[in-house]
Amino acid sequence: MNIHLRGTGNTFVLSYQMDSLMKKIVLILIALLTVGGAVALLMSNKQKQQQQIQEAQKPFATTVSTETVRQQSFTESASYVGKTEYWREVQMNATTQGTVRSLNAQLNGSVREGQPVLTVDTELTEIAITQAEAQLRKAQADLARYETLHRENNLPASDVENARLGVKTVESQILTLKKQLRDAVVKAPIGGIITEKPIERGMFIAPGAPLMTITDVSSVKVIVDVPEAELTHFRAGRNVTVRFDAYPETSFRGITERVRLKGGETGKFPVEIRVANTAASPLRVGMTATVSLPNMTRTTGLAVPRAALVTTTQTPSVYVLQGNTIHLKPIESGSTSGTTLLVRSGLRPGDRIVVSGTEGLKDGQEVKERKSERAKE
Repeated sequence: MNIHLRGTGNTFVLSYQMDSLMKKIVLILIALLTVGGAVALLMSNKQKQQQQIQEAQKPFATTVSTETVRQQSFTESASYVGKTEYWREVQMNATTQGTVRSLNAQLNGSVREGQPVLTVDTELTEIAITQAEAQLRKAQADLARYETLHRENNLPASDVENARLGVKTVESQILTLKKQLRDAVVKAPIGGIITEKPIERGMFIAPGAPLMTITDVSSVKVIVDVPEAELTHFRAGRNVTVRFDAYPETSFRGITERVRLKGGETGKFPVEIRVANTAASPLRVGMTATVSLPNMTRTTGLAVPRAALVTTTQTPSVYVLQGNTIHLKPIESGSTSGTTLLVRSGLRPGDRIVVSGTEGLKDGQEVKERKSERAKE
């Protein structure tokens, strides 16, 4: 500092004090500015940290694939759901009596048509035939004697008629016993699988006793209920496509056999579809089947992929993208064509819908859009 000595001594002292005071004020201001700058810097850093924390706490936007709803022509195929039944089934009952001597059939085993499945001991039947033949000889002798007496007017005609009736009765008994003797060897009336077999070797059976049940599953019948207005599509011999829940990737060829005469109370009639059984994809009784008739009608409507359907709602719905926000829209769905679904109402042409990544989405959620390859075409 340059001190200029001017005036008296008092003036010099005053000037020096003023300079000293100014110096202190400047230092104080510098200190205040330094502290204020430090505080402002700290506050700015704190705000940036808070913003970074808030940004980090924000959920990441889910990326979804979208497609644009378009008009599309459909060739609709009608489908009907039904159950399988056996093609034929025979319950075998005994027509003779005796002890089962041999049994050549096993439960769930296969048999051929005409194959002997069991034989019955014929000793009792043979004894009964011998007795009946002896009774027949006596009855014939009595008849001859009665006819002689009647010619001599020593016997009324009614006795002769009773004798003739006795002969015929015994002859009928012998025919029945001989049939039982032939039936001692029991043969399978049809080929198939033995599904019931209540008898065993050594059991005594009598006429009418159940022997076994043979089920023919070389083919199965698929029974579907068809509205009467659509019965004309099921003419006998028409080929149809059949799919089974047990074999979802396999199509079977079915042939329409007949429409049953008696319908249900809902105006539907059972239709029998015959499907051949194969060893590669064995069909069983009670399976669920879907019968399809292709190229029934042609229609035009809005098309969306079946993958766009939201599976967590009770009614058919899809997510529609508006800006960066999705909105859940219920729709009225129609028929399907492969992986495409016909929408009757609820959408408009040009709507962008979410076709993948719908799991976990919520109505009103913000998302990132990624157009599908199909939408880019």
